[in-house]
Amino acid sequence: MTQPTRAISAARPRQIGRTTTVRLAIYYLAAGAALFGLGRVVALLPPEMGVGTGAFPGWADAALQMISALALVLPVALVYVRTRTRRKYDASLVQTVIVLPITVAAILIVVQNSLALAFSLAGIVAAVRFRNTLKESRDAVYIFGSLGIGFAMGVHQPAIGFALSLLFSAVELALWKFDIGSAEHEEILCRFCGDEAGTRAGAASPAADGHSNGAPGPRDLKVRVFVLDPGLGRRAVEPVLDELAKRWEFVTTAEGDSGRYLDYTVHLKKRGSPDQLGGELQGRGGGQVVKLDIVAVPPEPVISR
Repeated sequence: MTQPTRAISAARPRQIGRTTTVRLAIYYLAAGAALFGLGRVVALLPPEMGVGTGAFPGWADAALQMISALALVLPVALVYVRTRTRRKYDASLVQTVIVLPITVAAILIVVQNSLALAFSLAGIVAAVRFRNTLKESRDAVYIFGSLGIGFAMGVHQPAIGFALSLLFSAVELALWKFDIGSAEHEEILCRFCGDEAGTRAGAASPAADGHSNGAPGPRDLKVRVFVLDPGLGRRAVEPVLDELAKRWEFVTTAEGDSGRYLDYTVHLKKRGSPDQLGGELQGRGGGQVVKLDIVAVPPEPVISR
């Protein structure tokens, strides 16, 4: 008996979303206005504020700088959450990105121009060692961005911190949306950098070797995967599709004469091939993949207007 399930979309072309864009824009406008107003107020305060003896004591100044650092790093954390899949998401990194600039700003305010305090801090930090492996190497840029915001606020440069936070969020969203640096953009990047020889070699190598990795062939496929259990089968199959396909969509699961199967529509990456996809599904199927039916379909025609 056939039991189709509701189609589930996955790995479609990336969309930032109007809600996310509008919220970030409103947030940065409000944060910029607040920081500008704060700067105007601080400029009118007496010079004793830095030593904690004036009408505006040093602890209050430090608190304002730390709160400002928190306000500027929150959209950076939001961008991380928005641009990571569940498999690549790291909750501890989000917490680190939020707390780190507050701590850095406080440390810089304490040290300020004291050379003795700076050396003491260096000795303390050298005695403490942290070892942590990030899930993705590009997650490290969030740590550096968070540090930059903390440094800017710690030396009383809110304009630099604001510019860093805004530009960081905009660039990260653009890189995620257009998937810059992927195999799809390799030839364009080579031409932009003037690497014509590398571009020609990259274009000629697939036709020359004819192997499954990078071989020319159809990229739009209908894939039917016969599995022992649909739930376990999807857990084994879909990580492979995430790696080898630019886009893919789960269509349905049903049971036929040959057993239970999963249907997918797949658009392979530029250097992928049906043979490579079939081999990876069979090799990494976790004992769930019984057999495969992979059929090439013609790409949708592009209508020029």
